[in-house]
Amino acid sequence: MAWVRDWSRRGFLRAGAGLGAIIAAPALLTACDDKKAPSVLKVGDQRGGLQALLSAYPDDKPALNYQVEWAQFPNAAPVIEALNAQAIDVGAVGDAPFGFGLASKAQIKAVSAYRSSGEGTAVLVKPDGPVQAVADLAGRTVATSKGSIGHFLVLRALAEAGVPVDKVTIAFLAPNDAKAALLAGSIDAWATWDPYTALGELHDGLKVLVNAQGRMPGLSYLLSTPAALSARRALVRDFVARIDRAREYSAAKPDAYAAVFAQQTGVPAEVASLMIRRTNFHPVALDDGIIADQQSIVDQFAKVGLGGDGLDVRPAFERVL
Repeated sequence: MAWVRDWSRRGFLRAGAGLGAIIAAPALLTACDDKKAPSVLKVGDQRGGLQALLSAYPDDKPALNYQVEWAQFPNAAPVIEALNAQAIDVGAVGDAPFGFGLASKAQIKAVSAYRSSGEGTAVLVKPDGPVQAVADLAGRTVATSKGSIGHFLVLRALAEAGVPVDKVTIAFLAPNDAKAALLAGSIDAWATWDPYTALGELHDGLKVLVNAQGRMPGLSYLLSTPAALSARRALVRDFVARIDRAREYSAAKPDAYAAVFAQQTGVPAEVASLMIRRTNFHPVALDDGIIADQQSIVDQFAKVGLGGDGLDVRPAFERVL
C-alpha cells in the first residue's frame, strides 16, 4: 500500500500545473534600499499563514538584501513536491507530511521547528451523524489528504480505539472536496486541520470527534533543500530568524496576527481568531527530542505500509543553519 509518486521536476510540473500561475504573481518583500538588485528567496506557504505572520509583525527587518517570492498552496503535499522539484527554496509543512515526504525520498531538510497544541487538527463529523465515537468509524469512510497531519491523526485515533486500519475506508481528498463530501453525506468523517477545522466548526455545523492534542507531536517545520542551502543558506537563515521573531510576537499578540490573517486570506475573523489562539506555534530547537518525535511518525507510516521502512530521519535535520 506504499504510495508511489514521481518526484522528478517533470512529474511535479505535470501533477501541479497550477503552481506556475501561483508563482508568476508573487508578493515581494523588499529587504533594504540598496541599489543592487536583491536576491530572491522563494517560499511555499499554506493558506497565507506565513505571509500574514510576517505582515503582522511590526518590527520585521531583514538583515540581508533579498526579496521573498511567495507561492501559496492549499495543503502540504504540493509544498513538498515544489521543494523536491527545486521550484521553491523554503516551505512550511507539518510533521506528518515531512515524514511522508522523507519516506517518498524527497530531498528535503528541516531548518526550523515549531510546536503547537494540536487542538486544531481534528476529525470532524456531523453532530447527528452515525459516527459519535472513534469506534464507530469501523465500516465507515473518513476522508483526508494522503500523508497529511489529518491522515496521521486517523491512524493514531484508530490505534487508540483498537480499530484495525483495514476496517475503515480512508478516502484521499483535498480539503474542500472532503468537506463537501461530508456535508453531502457521501463520507462519514473528515480529518483536517486549521483553518479548515475552525471553518467546519463555526460555519458548517460540524463537531470535533477527536483532535490531535496529546495524540501527536504537534510539530510544524520550515523545510529547505540541499540545493537551496548550498546556494542561499544566508537567506534561509535570515528568513528563519524573521519567522521565529514573528512567532514569538504573534504568541504575545494573537489578535494582531488574526486580524491580518483574516484580511489577507479572506477567512472570517472569528475563524482566524479561534485558529490562532488555539494553535499558538512557538519555536523549538532541532534537538534529539524533536528528531525522536519525527522518527515516531515515519515509523507509524511504515507500520501501515505507507513506506519508510528502516528510514533514519536524522540526516534530514539541518541542526546548524
